Amino acid sequence: MERLEKWLEINLQEVHADLAPGCTEAAIAEFEREVGRSFPASLKDLYKAHDGQAGTANTGPFYGLSFLSMVQAKGHWIDWKKIADETSPEVMEGASMFSKSASAGTVKEIYANAYWIPFAYDHGGNYLGVDLDPGPRGTIGQVINFGRDEDEKFVVASSVAAFLEWLVDQLESGNSTIRLEDDGGRSLNTKEPEMSHFLDAIKILFASQRGA
Repeated sequence: MERLEKWLEINLQEVHADLAPGCTEAAIAEFEREVGRSFPASLKDLYKAHDGQAGTANTGPFYGLSFLSMVQAKGHWIDWKKIADETSPEVMEGASMFSKSASAGTVKEIYANAYWIPFAYDHGGNYLGVDLDPGPRGTIGQVINFGRDEDEKFVVASSVAAFLEWLVDQLESGNSTIRLEDDGGRSLNTKEPEMSHFLDAIKILFASQRGA
């Protein structure tokens, strides 16, 4: 996280300034109790460092995805838990018709799972999150894409710590594009592949997982 902060301070000062102070261990523990499962240490460490963004910046630190505060993450999780809990098996089967794991068995092939914990958001119903209920070949705590439009799930990293390391390696090696948008704010995207949405870039960056 320190490396990411340093990169942001140099390249996207408005996002660096938008990072909120860390949240308390008590707040994390309360969220864990609601979920009913313990959070991986690296997810806790992320929120101890920063409780998401204040919301004044035009973009987020995760290749443009906004960093959800714990309150926001909990709100989104509650919405998805409600879908997972209140949808009948027959309706869920239909909703999950196109759901698939790029690498067979790593992510459960369902539309909604009460144990996917979001931490990054595209403001369109889609997320990066921590998977506390992986498939038989997956790992508890793996970072995945999921949401309204994310039928194909990829394991972006084995943990939040591994994701941050991958992200900073990409940024420090020059794989970033910062654009001035029509509203005067700046956006952050990958340079390779040249995409305007990180969740779309994931499908190219991690394409080797298909069929694995």
